[in-house]
Amino acid sequence: MGFFKKDEIQTNEVQVINEPKIQKKEDEKSSYKQKNLLLFNVETIQYVIENFPAMSIEIQNGLNNLANILENTIDYVEDKSSEIIKKNRDFKLSRAYRDTSINIYDVVQNIGEYVKWMQDEYEKNIKKHENRTEEAAQKLSEENEKESPAVNSESLSELEINQGEVEIYKDFSLKEPKAFRVDDKTVQVDDWDDLLVKTAEILNKQYKQNKNSNKVVKEIRPVEKKSTQNSFRDTVIEMLTEYKINLDEFKIIIK
Repeated sequence: MGFFKKDEIQTNEVQVINEPKIQKKEDEKSSYKQKNLLLFNVETIQYVIENFPAMSIEIQNGLNNLANILENTIDYVEDKSSEIIKKNRDFKLSRAYRDTSINIYDVVQNIGEYVKWMQDEYEKNIKKHENRTEEAAQKLSEENEKESPAVNSESLSELEINQGEVEIYKDFSLKEPKAFRVDDKTVQVDDWDDLLVKTAEILNKQYKQNKNSNKVVKEIRPVEKKSTQNSFRDTVIEMLTEYKINLDEFKIIIK
């Protein structure tokens, strides 16, 4: 009887030693999951899409690049798995490699679904912004029965001489608009918000037929630089693209 009691004591001692190790492993696993969730925090990305749409496109491109790298990794691991079977007949290690490929593929699929969600949210946000802009433009149009508020030739000449015109695809960081020009029409504006409203008004009234036309526009890549002003600029570019107006035909006169 004394022998069995001693064995029971030893067993209890082993359990006490192993228990903290298991707890530590679970804590590490929980910590890893938290870091994983923070990487794809939906609320943060939603905020970026709504307030910095141009950068949300950059994030999508980065995720797509990551997915491509992971796809290449899968091909590489699969090649190594087949090589191990041919050379060493190590089916156990080959299976481990294949399991890794499957896990990586799950990540690729998750990234694809996440990017699709970002694209859908981006399109919703752009549509919402366009609707707000068109509503504001319509209200402005109803309040003012005049045609587009073009500046007179004397003011235009002064603006062109002193400040000059800058194409919409260029960098507008730390710059504020005083007017914009499309074709032969020049429109004065108070700020970037006013520029968005009046641009939407002009496009909706005079270029609406362009949306369904077969007109081909030039491929001009805007200068990529993060700034609040360039975010407004990118919204204007999206509207011009929708109405099929070349970016070099739309110019801003800065203050």
